[in-house]
Amino acid sequence: MLNSTTKEPKKHQIIYLYLTINNTPNKTKNFEMQSLYKKWTLANNLTKESKKLMRFIVFTLLIMGFTASVWAQEETEKDLPNMLQVNFSYGFQAPGGDLADRFGLSSAIGMNVNYMAGKIIFGAEGDYIFGANVKTDVLAAMRTEDLAIIGDQREYTDVTISERGFYVGGMAGAIIPILPDAQRSGLRLTLGSGIFQHKIRIYDRSATVTQLLGDYKKGYDRLSNGLAFKEFVGYHYFSQNQKVNFYFGFEFMQAFTKNRRDYNFDTMSKEEASRVDMLYGIRLGWTLPFFYDADEQFY
Repeated sequence: MLNSTTKEPKKHQIIYLYLTINNTPNKTKNFEMQSLYKKWTLANNLTKESKKLMRFIVFTLLIMGFTASVWAQEETEKDLPNMLQVNFSYGFQAPGGDLADRFGLSSAIGMNVNYMAGKIIFGAEGDYIFGANVKTDVLAAMRTEDLAIIGDQREYTDVTISERGFYVGGMAGAIIPILPDAQRSGLRLTLGSGIFQHKIRIYDRSATVTQLLGDYKKGYDRLSNGLAFKEFVGYHYFSQNQKVNFYFGFEFMQAFTKNRRDYNFDTMSKEEASRVDMLYGIRLGWTLPFFYDADEQFY
């Protein structure tokens, strides 16, 4: 029999638990076994995603180290001046982990400031995240049969819910040249860490629903935040005349968050469980470079 202290259930144990759930007449025991089965399934899926992510990161770092060592042996170009990069970017993202149960696809407008010394880059970055696809209808209890919400004046109101969030943190990495004639351009690899926050934005255009005014909205917005890790793999191009500079690639984020509200009004309970929120997608950015050398600063 499978119990809650089992760390890694065997496949035959899970099959046995699944069959037991469907043949147990006692509702209380049935519910307990269903909860245990769901917890194991979620943990197993997250473990698989984490293992895939770790393999990808290790593979990327190996490529970075190998490429850097090759170019270190063959590099013949003169020393390039250090560079300050101001980057503006747009990202299109899909959710993963617990975040996929709450939101759909989202967009991100970002800005980061990096300092580049040789091939090494480091700096700070931030994203404003927004989306229109909210899977959890926290206002369901307020809606009529036709899904409308009646305001204090007994009239239909225009209430919308959407996704809002942000990420802010530090990053470090390298731009590794691929072509001998383009020592500034190359493979861009970065790793970062910071704070990720998201919530359900509730907007009542008429401001006539008392339950959604002021601090009352906090009981519905599911504000969550926590430590996050971020990776980027792409290509960064710098033109010879310094006028066309851009980058594009794939990015990934894993965040360990928790609901920060004391109480959820719609479920009449407090959300205690820790979350594993993920985002992955593509990003395109434009770079404003500022170069430094021993005698002058120019861009």
